[in-house]
Amino acid sequence: MLSFLEGQVVSTSDFLVLECFGIGFEISMPERDMEELEIGEKKRIEVCLRLSQEGPKLYGFLSSAEKEVFSLLLKVPGIGPKAALSILSNMEMSNLAEAVENKDSSLLLKVPGIGPKAASRLISSLQDADLGFLGEEGSKDDGVLEALQSLGWKNFQAQAAYRSAKEAFPSADSSTLLKACLQILDRHA
Repeated sequence: MLSFLEGQVVSTSDFLVLECFGIGFEISMPERDMEELEIGEKKRIEVCLRLSQEGPKLYGFLSSAEKEVFSLLLKVPGIGPKAALSILSNMEMSNLAEAVENKDSSLLLKVPGIGPKAASRLISSLQDADLGFLGEEGSKDDGVLEALQSLGWKNFQAQAAYRSAKEAFPSADSSTLLKACLQILDRHA
C-alpha cells in the first residue's frame, strides 16, 4: 500500500501531478493544499489509494492528520471522496472537531455539497471517533486565520498561508505571522 510520494510538482490545475522517478502521478487534493504548492518544488505528499469502478485513484494531503480525517470521513455513510475533499477544502480541522463535539451542523452546512442529512450523519458517525488531535491544528493561530478571513481571503487560502508562515517562522508572534501570511498571499494573488 502507498503511504506517501515524494517528488517534483509538475502541475496544479484540477489535480496535482507529482513526478517521482520519471512517473507522473495524478493526485486529487483539497483546494487549500493545492494553493500551497508551487510548480517545480519538491514536495512530500501523504497519499491514500482508493479503488472505484473507474479504476484506482490517488488522494493526497500535506499532513498525515488530513489523511487520517479523510479516511474517517469516508467511513460515514453517504460521504464519498468528493464530499470528503470538499470538507477538507472548506473547513479548518479544528472547526470540524468543534462541530462534532458540539453537535453543531451549521458549520458543516457551509461546505459546498453538504446538506442537512449529510451534516447530521457526519456528526452522529464521528461522535465516537477520537478527534482530539484535530483541535491542535487551529487552536494556536492567535487570531491570524480570523484576521486573514476578515480581510477577504478564503479559509483554505488563509490556512495554507498560515502553515507556510508557521513553518518558516515557528516561534514568531501573531503580528509577525500575519505579516508573513499577507506576503505569501500577495505572491500567490
